[in-house]
Amino acid sequence: MNWTRRQLLQAGATVAAGRANASDSAIDVGARKQLFIDRRFIRWSRGVTLAVNPPRKEGVVLEGTEPWEKERIGAYLSVIEDGGMLKMWYMSFAGKGGGRLCYATSSDGIRWERPKLGIVDFAGSRDNNIVIASFREGAVMLDPVAPPRQRFKTLASYGGKRPSGLGTNRNGSLMVMTSPDGIHWEQEYPVLPFHPDSMNTLFWDARTQKYAAYLRGWNPLRVVVKAEIPREQILRMWPYTPSSKPRYLWSFLTRNGEEWPPAISSELPTVLRCDELDPPGCDVYTPNVQPYPWAEDVYLAFPTLFRHTAPPGSERVPMAGVLESQLAVSRDGAHFERPSRRSYLGRGLPGEADSHNVYVGLGFIRRGHEIYQYYSGGAGDHGASGAARSALMRVSQRLDGFVSADADAQGAELETPPIVFSGSSLRINIDTGAMGTARVELRRPGGAAIPGYELRDCEAIIANDPAYPVRWRNIPSLAPLAGQPVVLRLELSRARLFAFQFV
Repeated sequence: MNWTRRQLLQAGATVAAGRANASDSAIDVGARKQLFIDRRFIRWSRGVTLAVNPPRKEGVVLEGTEPWEKERIGAYLSVIEDGGMLKMWYMSFAGKGGGRLCYATSSDGIRWERPKLGIVDFAGSRDNNIVIASFREGAVMLDPVAPPRQRFKTLASYGGKRPSGLGTNRNGSLMVMTSPDGIHWEQEYPVLPFHPDSMNTLFWDARTQKYAAYLRGWNPLRVVVKAEIPREQILRMWPYTPSSKPRYLWSFLTRNGEEWPPAISSELPTVLRCDELDPPGCDVYTPNVQPYPWAEDVYLAFPTLFRHTAPPGSERVPMAGVLESQLAVSRDGAHFERPSRRSYLGRGLPGEADSHNVYVGLGFIRRGHEIYQYYSGGAGDHGASGAARSALMRVSQRLDGFVSADADAQGAELETPPIVFSGSSLRINIDTGAMGTARVELRRPGGAAIPGYELRDCEAIIANDPAYPVRWRNIPSLAPLAGQPVVLRLELSRARLFAFQFV
């Protein structure tokens, strides 16, 4: 065929437009790490299973050895790395006054100390690590956008009158408390006229440029609800939709004739609840949502699931039962799914401190290729009277290892949707053990393998490595393909694939 100059120009424009359209529909991953927490990066697969990977239990870090901890240590705790020091806030219970917020520090995340702070009187002495004398159920956050005097924040819900020195009585409403150092809590602000008991969670979401709060709701049993708060509104009343029929769940609990405020029901959107795949008589006890800081668009939740053991209808508020932690994942912090109903962190054996209930704390501490998480365990049923053994405990998780795309000995394949990357090499977080293998191929969207980047050109991957460099024979760099839409095709055998990243 003889082409005119005009026809050649039109054909070139058509090809260029096609490339632009393909690029527009591709996911731009840049040089950012991407996790296989869901099927976002699995457009097609054969023999691949998404699996939740429980962490390794490492044992007790603090047990209730102090007088102010003798009834219980935990159940809620937060851990933050700040200025080279690890800081932990946890609840303790003993005697009158309800829960107390306590503070501990560590240099390695393994050995923890209780500093003697001299702030709160307990049994006639200030020789303790208590930072708030009467405290109910909130996680501590380090706020990256706050002024220095408010860089630490916590959510707290109170019921009835509180001891003097902690401000006016708020009758159980939700408060934001602020501190310059996490030790001296100087100010409190009412933000919701509800009593969302549980370890309520607050963080600054860099993706939305708003604060995100995950709270307990009742709709009809325990669920997780979410509030989004503009930066300028964090210390004022938060936005919510008033209900025509508030849920006065706590109306039987009065103090001197004063009734607690209602629980949250339909005033905020529900983002996580139990469903038909859960056993009857279950609900979501704690939210525990946090963004994962070492990958793009990953929100991880470690909700405690509560299985009620009392006969249905015998309790106005379900109290008797056992608890475990599961894993829920999200790309936007609003829509969550549980990749598996397998326990992320399950109950311990009889006699162990976590034999009956487990509450995962807030915070990830990275040490090399491991992540430390902390949790509270209890040896007594929820709602049981009397003191039972309890402890704060540590677990270790592989970096990015929460969920993996798994292949057995029969082999498996997967293809990603079209992606656009920047960089010159590809790293994958993978574990093939000694008997497994993986290979990677680069393809054009909807087309064949790119010459030089075919499966037969890829050096066999036999590794357990969080950042293994993929190599193709005679191809020193991926830079010529940067900015162009490509598809990753992987062949896997006896392998677990966690993440990929172009660098």
